[in-house]
Amino acid sequence: MECGAHWERERAKKEAMPIFDSEIGTIESGRARLKQEPLLDLETALPKLSEQLAAAGTERERLSRLRVGMPRFYRHLRRVRDERSVLSRWGHSVNTDELASQDIVAPEILSLLGEITHVPMQPPGYHAGIQHTYGYLLSRIETPYGFKRDRWLRSTIENGFGLPKQSLQALPRRGTLLGNLTVFLSLLSLRDQPAVDMTGCTATFNSSELSRAKGTRLLETFRLPTSASTSTKAVGDVYQLQTDMFPFRTPLDHTNDSGLLVYAIRRGTGSAKLITTFPISDKTKDELLDPERLGPQQSIRLRFNAYLDGFPAGGVLGERVVSELS
Repeated sequence: MECGAHWERERAKKEAMPIFDSEIGTIESGRARLKQEPLLDLETALPKLSEQLAAAGTERERLSRLRVGMPRFYRHLRRVRDERSVLSRWGHSVNTDELASQDIVAPEILSLLGEITHVPMQPPGYHAGIQHTYGYLLSRIETPYGFKRDRWLRSTIENGFGLPKQSLQALPRRGTLLGNLTVFLSLLSLRDQPAVDMTGCTATFNSSELSRAKGTRLLETFRLPTSASTSTKAVGDVYQLQTDMFPFRTPLDHTNDSGLLVYAIRRGTGSAKLITTFPISDKTKDELLDPERLGPQQSIRLRFNAYLDGFPAGGVLGERVVSELS
């Protein structure tokens, strides 16, 4: 993928183009705009933008409000459109928060994200990568753990793993949030699969170090009941829910988070599909690894908003085992 040179050419064009930028409010050169946009207070601007998008009457109006209200966000979404090797690494998720019992993101906003990225974003299963990055940035619900967008407005993951500054924040200087995140998680958790072909397109990560990071894997293996599956291809297939937990390399102050959880789903002998990732505490890790819930004939359910066609609402029986990654 030759996006390094491509985006340099696109950047040069933008720098030479005078435009009106509503984030700054004056007509100026693209070069000046690129320097000033990172100063935007996203904690304030994103909820306001989300409210404006949800209030728009049509998709066309929503698209216009996004392009004018936060052009840099829009440009990053346009870049994601071309990151097909990134998009293919993700599974599907639902748009309902179990604890808040409400939509995580306004459905019309998810539809807009799908239009821009050329990825269908319709119920019941949404693209998990787009949902858990750009969708979360535009989510307004508050949970017991805070706002969904906080994950991508903080430097917790970067600091915990010693990653390049801002590489996993909302609008990174190099690459896109989804592109950077996918490369990072693939190196860390999907290390048995081919690397994502994004050379020159994302932030630079230490692939050797990440692919050897120590962690703990909880693997839940089950078959979908024949009567439950709505897809003939899925009948009788073996599925695995893969929950990987990696301790931060560097202990962090002012937080209970001590590591990162990466959740993925694998069907048969196929590639694992990422669902989500977020920082966790030692307490959460211990709860997930409860010895009394390990072994065969254990109750298994989907977690963390994952969606799997035909998965029974009451869960299934399967095996839960723990192994160490190194």
